[in-house]
Amino acid sequence: MSERHYDAIVVGAGPAGSSVARKAAEQGVNVLIIDRKRDIGYPIQCGELVPTVEEFPNILPRAKRAEKLFNLPKWVISNTCSRVAVIGPSKKIHEFNFGQNILDRSRFDKWLVMNATKAGAELWTCCNAIKAESDGREVLVKKEGKILRLKANVLVAADGPSSNMAKNLGLGSSNPKDLIVTMEYLMGGVEIDADLTEVYFGKEYAPGGYAWIIPKGESMANVGLGIRTSFSERGVSLKDYLDRFINKHPIASKKFQKGAILSRTGGLVPVGGPIEKTYSENAIVVGDAAGQVMATNGGGIPPAVICGDIGGEAIVQKLRGENDLSFYEKEWKSEVGKELDAGVKIRKIVDIALRSDKLAERIFEIFEGKIVREVILCRLSMPLNLVYKTVMGLRRTLKVLER
Repeated sequence: MSERHYDAIVVGAGPAGSSVARKAAEQGVNVLIIDRKRDIGYPIQCGELVPTVEEFPNILPRAKRAEKLFNLPKWVISNTCSRVAVIGPSKKIHEFNFGQNILDRSRFDKWLVMNATKAGAELWTCCNAIKAESDGREVLVKKEGKILRLKANVLVAADGPSSNMAKNLGLGSSNPKDLIVTMEYLMGGVEIDADLTEVYFGKEYAPGGYAWIIPKGESMANVGLGIRTSFSERGVSLKDYLDRFINKHPIASKKFQKGAILSRTGGLVPVGGPIEKTYSENAIVVGDAAGQVMATNGGGIPPAVICGDIGGEAIVQKLRGENDLSFYEKEWKSEVGKELDAGVKIRKIVDIALRSDKLAERIFEIFEGKIVREVILCRLSMPLNLVYKTVMGLRRTLKVLER
């Protein structure tokens, strides 16, 4: 078993891991990125939507580094949209303005990794991280059929939901009950507004979540849904729900009559909020592995890139003896923590509403559609905060009465 030593080893070449590696390598840190995939960016497991730079102050107002990090080259963007429509169970449409870049996710991920390698990071693909040992100072990996023992000053767990590395480090992972299961088709020949992203709620089509139509341009769209299995009908699969949405939804189905499925994908999205602790003496957990996802809209790319950049900075400071890795957690909480926390609170409210289409529609009516934008953008406005406190208070009362 051969041994090698690195300043930092990053497990996972997604947006979080590659952002850590790029930031650290720019400051001269000897970084290795390892990823089990053969092709960076595949399979695509998301809707590919991120806010435009102009929208970041509205969605993550404390993320001071977002403007620089999301100044994207045109070749990684498939389409740009300026509006979002939310269609509730009653099929009433609530529309608002919101600037979005629809990515070519494969190109985007490759661009991020390329930036890391240009800065000096080393990349191993088709390489599986088996186990983290010695509080992250050693990692066992399988590469080209050989088991290697790699030593590191800092380990970065960026290996996605249910992170094996984070579990090895004793930092835990997202609760399986807080995972959204997603399925998505890339469809061609669809008849849609190329400037409008559409979000659909309703138990019949997306229980415990929502369905989406995200325009990619050239009459193509990402058409998918995310659900919580605890909300779904017994015996009805994720594919059944997606096919039902495409073929039977009274509004959406009309857009797909000439459409064709070009590819299929799916994945898991953690929506329970960040794990309790995202660092140890020699390791940090970043991105989906850390639960750094906006819980009401499933947006994981912006927090992943921002927290990854902070993680790279934290590694540099640790290696220079300027700070320990607690700096990482303090800083990401300062920049995106409030919004991630708000997203979880809003999701708990939405969970109650999503169990009843009538209740969901009634809430939309009471707030005249304004609440829809707040929910989608993870904003805990005063009315929503009041609803949250009321709901949590009732839950506590019921638990006391049940004792």
